[in-house]
Amino acid sequence: MDAAKFSSFLVKVASRCNLDCDYCYVYHHADQSWRSMPKFLSVEHREAFARQLAEYAVKSDLKHCAVILHGGEPLLAGAQALADFAQLLRQACSIPVDVSLQTNGLLLTDEALCILEKADIGVSLSLDGPKSANDKHRLTRKGRSSFEQTERALKRLQQCPSIFAGVIAVVDASISATELFEYFDQFSIPRLDFLLPDSHWLRPPPGRNQDPGLYENWLVNAFDVWFDQYAHIPLRTFEALLDVCAGLPSGTDAFGFGDVSLLSIETDGSYHDLDVLKVTEDGATRLGGTVSDTPIAEVALSPSIEQHRRYLRKDGLSATCQSCEIVEICGGGSLPHRFDGNGFSNPTVYCNEMKRLVAHINNRLKEHLSSDLVEELTVSLPESFDLTRFELAETSRLHLDWLCSGAREDAVKRLHEALELFPQDNRATQLTSMDGATFEYVAVHPGAIAWSSAAVAESRGHALLAVDGQPIAVSPVYLDTLLALAGERKGCAELDVGRDDHWLMAPFGDAIVFEGNELADAGRELVERAMAIVKSWRPELASEMLAACSAVQFVRDPTADPNKIVSFSDNSVPGALYVSISQGEGLIDPYDLADSLIHEHRHQKLYLLERYAPTVERTSAQVVSPWREDLRPPSGLLHAVFVFVELRRFWIHVRDHGPVNLRSRAVNQIGDTDLHLKQAFATLKECPLTQVGLNLVDVLNRAAQEGTESYEFADHHSAVPTVA
Repeated sequence: MDAAKFSSFLVKVASRCNLDCDYCYVYHHADQSWRSMPKFLSVEHREAFARQLAEYAVKSDLKHCAVILHGGEPLLAGAQALADFAQLLRQACSIPVDVSLQTNGLLLTDEALCILEKADIGVSLSLDGPKSANDKHRLTRKGRSSFEQTERALKRLQQCPSIFAGVIAVVDASISATELFEYFDQFSIPRLDFLLPDSHWLRPPPGRNQDPGLYENWLVNAFDVWFDQYAHIPLRTFEALLDVCAGLPSGTDAFGFGDVSLLSIETDGSYHDLDVLKVTEDGATRLGGTVSDTPIAEVALSPSIEQHRRYLRKDGLSATCQSCEIVEICGGGSLPHRFDGNGFSNPTVYCNEMKRLVAHINNRLKEHLSSDLVEELTVSLPESFDLTRFELAETSRLHLDWLCSGAREDAVKRLHEALELFPQDNRATQLTSMDGATFEYVAVHPGAIAWSSAAVAESRGHALLAVDGQPIAVSPVYLDTLLALAGERKGCAELDVGRDDHWLMAPFGDAIVFEGNELADAGRELVERAMAIVKSWRPELASEMLAACSAVQFVRDPTADPNKIVSFSDNSVPGALYVSISQGEGLIDPYDLADSLIHEHRHQKLYLLERYAPTVERTSAQVVSPWREDLRPPSGLLHAVFVFVELRRFWIHVRDHGPVNLRSRAVNQIGDTDLHLKQAFATLKECPLTQVGLNLVDVLNRAAQEGTESYEFADHHSAVPTVA
């Protein structure tokens, strides 16, 4: 059995505290061993720990390590005593030792800070926010406020940036995230962290019994406030979740899988596991042995540590967690939060909160590029705009032309604005000197829209992130692509298929795999066949697709079943359709590709409408979609309904007039779609839709009731009121 490798050591230098915080895991939870602990770590135990650490560093081939001086309140031991301890550790060890402490700040005087700074001891401060937040829980033993002293410590720490490590705040869901961020934004804080109250299944989070969505709503709102207004504040919890949502390692043991790397030492010199496990039961952290008699390498092999390590691996999670769709991100949650009296083989008590927050962050990452780059339009729909006529391709021409015209004007304006950022670049000059028709042709290409929007946004100080969270760089090198595009100008009735275009791919980072050039020729032929199917069935729909969409890219999902057909569309690249054409060892059936192209076109069509008329009120709510396993925002569900109403028509056509080998499948497809639409319409009734959204759902609901007879596309424009 390989041993755990400790690289961090939490050393209790004081077992008592000068505050009585009501949520403290040391004094107000299950383990009350502090009562029998020495008040301070003795000199003998400090020297013994230094020897054990030095020996362990050599034996385990550590390159560096961290020692966190903790309590209670570590400054009760005296700043100079802590400085001497840090010096002892560094002198004893042959590797760099990073020493820091966690304090409530009451004893952080100017003199103490000077000593700590000289000793190069990092300082992290515990402060829950402004006075109204801090005084709810962090009072002295006599019930007095600690706020003014702690805030003075915060102001002092700002003057010592070389050792100021950050601030930790415990969440009280009755305090708004906006209030917290407004307060902390006044200070120069190198890192902020919000901690949920330490809870488990026997001791649920405070207040959640009365309001089951209390922490879900708080976390989602807090993320939005941070992401939209205060992203300049480094916030460990949200940054860690962004990392794991993007497939990167987590910077905290609360999210994602990992290994045991921290060992605790109590003031009696005894070894202990993760200190926060004290919330579960008495003696939960004790490992056996002390710094006086047991090498750290021996503790690393202890059964308790090995069991802890198993809990941090996927095969050590509960069956519920192992089958969960976000398990790779959540990792089962923080270990203490999984306890139920019988052990830790449970989801975290914050399971619903994690699911909701992860789904929300994933959606925000996906939408970030487009929402960050596209300015809100103040132009509203004309009074004559009729949603019934807009929804149906046979009657949509007038309305779609109006929407597309506005999109073209915006694209032309945005490209001019982007090119002005490169006044010395000859390629920019060549583009701006082109005739209006050619310039417009270039400007409305999806890649050009994505690049020009990104260039303008970057010039305004916006951070540009791909769907997977990676930063996106804007370069004038893309101007070569735009010049080539102008020289290859195609007719408006032709899709640009499989182009090697960086900005048709850049917004997605490594989240999407694009097919190589070897499939391009076969793919173009397949697209032609699929579009021919659409045109033969409904020529007006084919014309509408060419009016709203101009580019097709071939993608695949290496993590999915090889036989699964995937496609997507994203508003950050308007007019581009992303479809898979591979299935198993060959290409997909042209009818399946027709389905994908129609599917993604409908998303693009609705995006055009939503530029002028939002269909859903701003909300952080998530709802069940019959077509997805994960929760979706209401806008995503409405998009799905808009898509599948049209695909229902397509599969009815396939059932009645398509190839014989597809008719049975078409029947099943129609049955599934009818069931899912019924479920979706029921859910949409509870969603915060705008008036346009409500009217559109009414139009779609009627369209979904259309029978199985051949479609006669009559003029139904009087069926619903016009939309202003």
